[in-house]
Amino acid sequence: MKIHSIQIETPALERIIEFYHVRLGIPYVADGRVAYFQTSDSQLIFSENPSFTGIYHFAFNIPCNQIREGMAWLERAGIVLIANEKGENQIDFSSWNAEATYFLDPSGNIVELIARHDLQNESEYPFGPESLSEISEIGIVTDDVPAWNARAEREFGILPFDKQKPSSDFSALGTDMGLFIVVSEGRKWFLTDIPAQKGPLKVHFENDKGEMFDLQC
Repeated sequence: MKIHSIQIETPALERIIEFYHVRLGIPYVADGRVAYFQTSDSQLIFSENPSFTGIYHFAFNIPCNQIREGMAWLERAGIVLIANEKGENQIDFSSWNAEATYFLDPSGNIVELIARHDLQNESEYPFGPESLSEISEIGIVTDDVPAWNARAEREFGILPFDKQKPSSDFSALGTDMGLFIVVSEGRKWFLTDIPAQKGPLKVHFENDKGEMFDLQC
């Protein structure tokens, strides 16, 4: 699966622009109260809603050999990385053959950089905003994870990730290139005490057959 764009809400668009563009250097264009941030192969879109109080989870794929460079890049920008119970902020997902790091943006969104070794997308260039190759994951919050999984297969041809067995409150659907992370409402997001909650979301994506879809939650 390929995620071409996600559109989410924020109560403070100017703070988002300062964070993603000024601090991290991700190029963007603004259209009224909507900002479009362009990574190499995906768009991260924020629309301003001053009354919105929710949070999202999303991830970017990065070169598979540059997790430490990605972490250093974030830390140079003054961003605090989220640590696990052992105090580690480089997280090893051995069953996924991947390593990741997590942080919060100014809206409280849980953002992840993930280096997936099976993508074999090594880079020898210095790490920077152009190293964010595409949106790799978007969290989907639902009342019924198995039912959402069935819908994804039926309507979009998206199957469970072959490296993650689905459970009643969590599933990963798609491929290393792009995943829906489907969780039950109220389930705590990984590494945090933040409960998953539904929020307005638009996703433009492509399945493995090249068919394009627009999902709105």
